[in-house]
Amino acid sequence: MGAREAFTTRDPATFVATILRDYLRPPPVMRGSEWADRYRQIVKGPEPGRWRCSRTPYLREPLDCMDPEDPVQKVVMQFATQLGKSEVLYNSLYKRIHLSPIDMMIVQPTLNDAKDHSRQRFTPTARAMPEIAVKMPDPKSRSQTNTWQTKEIEHGVATLFWAGANSARSLASKPLGLVGCDEIDGYPLDVDGEGDPLALVWERMSNFHNRKLLLCSTPTLRDFSRIEAEYLASDQRRYHVPCPHCGALQVLVWGSDVEYGIKWLKTEGGIARPETAVYVCRHCAAAIREQQSKTAMLAEGHWIAESPGAQRGLVAGFHLSKLYSPIGWKSWAMVVEDWLKANEAARSGDVSRLKTFVNTSLAETWEEQGDRANLHELMRRAADIPMRVVQWDHCVMTMGVDVQGDRLEAYLWAWGRGMRRQLVDRAVLYGDPALPESEPHSPWAALTEHRRTDVLHASGAVVPLLACMVDSGGHHTQAVYSYARAHRSEHVHAVKGQSQSNKAVLGKPTDQDVDWRGQKVKRGVKLWPVGSDTAKAEFYGRLRNAEPGPGFVLLSKHMTPEVFEQLTAERLVTRYVKGHAKLEWLKPPGRRNEALDCAVYALAAAHFVGVDRWKEGDWSKWEGRIATARQQSERASTPAVPALLPSSPMPPPRILPARNSLREW
Repeated sequence: MGAREAFTTRDPATFVATILRDYLRPPPVMRGSEWADRYRQIVKGPEPGRWRCSRTPYLREPLDCMDPEDPVQKVVMQFATQLGKSEVLYNSLYKRIHLSPIDMMIVQPTLNDAKDHSRQRFTPTARAMPEIAVKMPDPKSRSQTNTWQTKEIEHGVATLFWAGANSARSLASKPLGLVGCDEIDGYPLDVDGEGDPLALVWERMSNFHNRKLLLCSTPTLRDFSRIEAEYLASDQRRYHVPCPHCGALQVLVWGSDVEYGIKWLKTEGGIARPETAVYVCRHCAAAIREQQSKTAMLAEGHWIAESPGAQRGLVAGFHLSKLYSPIGWKSWAMVVEDWLKANEAARSGDVSRLKTFVNTSLAETWEEQGDRANLHELMRRAADIPMRVVQWDHCVMTMGVDVQGDRLEAYLWAWGRGMRRQLVDRAVLYGDPALPESEPHSPWAALTEHRRTDVLHASGAVVPLLACMVDSGGHHTQAVYSYARAHRSEHVHAVKGQSQSNKAVLGKPTDQDVDWRGQKVKRGVKLWPVGSDTAKAEFYGRLRNAEPGPGFVLLSKHMTPEVFEQLTAERLVTRYVKGHAKLEWLKPPGRRNEALDCAVYALAAAHFVGVDRWKEGDWSKWEGRIATARQQSERASTPAVPALLPSSPMPPPRILPARNSLREW
């Protein structure tokens, strides 16, 4: 009699015995690998039937780490494709459903992926195992507790949820004891503006002392790969197998640039023969033949941590390449064929297949050789000049402002002929951007004061701030509109970045204010589109200019290292979408880029006032003001502000009244 029948029986003794047996007794202690060998059935795939850990012995340890009795809280699997990493997730789920149900969740990159896994993989397998099927309602039930996204276990004792990393709603607040996140390199950095989906998941598990989080994925780009970052923060386990000739343990590696690893013969004409592929031992240099030795090598192998004790032993990381595929799966000869085809395509200019090989076969990240700025080179050549002093060859300023959840970040840039520029100042204004400017502690009031504070030129003249662009793309769009509307006469404008190629740095604005009829209000707030990709390409191109002159970017060595890191945070990489190359700007996870964004907005402000189009007469007018101020300073015998003496005392800032237009300058 099962638990369900116990509630309908009229025999009290039977009822009590059933409850004691199914609910109050402790679950049997059984390792995950043992449970899989005893109960797991494979319904779909090339090898249906009973699960055998002896087929993939490298999966035993990750499976056992997912047991509730094991102290490990996070299991990281950086695996090549088709090695069984997803089966660790499914075996762990089925075992918990059978022996110790808790609220659990499976997260796929998208909701559609989650639906496919729920319907096509999880449910058919669950129905094939009586121990699991009895714990869950009939999949054909119309009950709201038994859908593809929510599956009730033991009539409400626990629930299994399915979620997509692209949907914050599916990751909504649910206390969870076990979560499996599959292919995490396909997750967005921010889901629906609520933050990192992995961080949201980990927060859902905070109340469970024995929580289990499984992260698995094939890696993608270096510096951008989530799974690589998680693996490097783990104890970094590698699967060591013995050489059948000398018995020495080693990790199987590709070995293209060393004397050991995968090797193959060539014909006299130099044509490669993949079928001759062998593994050359790094210790005795003997050739290991796959068919004769691989099965025994895998069976006798074991995981060794390269960073034992990392994360207090709570994070176990596993790395495995396709060289470990069991006999009958991907052979060494087939891997060599893939390598040769990828290199042939790369010689003709298509590196997408080589990138795929490195990611999916070697389980390593691919390093793009895209457009990027050299952080250390910028810091080395930064000038010994003070902040908030505009240097010679620069005569006007613009400002870019980035809006974060708890602050505003404002960067002042000065401009000169040939689009040379200088980063003059950085201000971080803390406060809730939702607060109106009139409220105490509003960062908008601080921004107004900061904008109106004098910035002096090296000649002693006050340098005009011609325009300010404020990002409106976050959670505080209406607050940005209100501020731009209130300070339109000072040329403060709302902008929104467009991450599309070939867009103009500053596009045509659109009206955002409407009246009660839905008609656009004349002279209302306007939203200016900014071609972020174009602006970043322009800025990074200027950063490569190492010699002062037109196009040079002047930076002060007295800026904090954080600013240099943010200015160089992103990289232009090539992605292949349906076989077509596409350039994208990417930021590594965890890196901040407010300085770069503000540089883009300040450049858009420069385009707004026409700095990129100014002719001789325009520059002469602004440079004349600097020359006049210098002459007046010399006649008064008052030294100009020093340009190359950062230790000199700076004049106290002066708050200026609002200017109504550029003409007042």
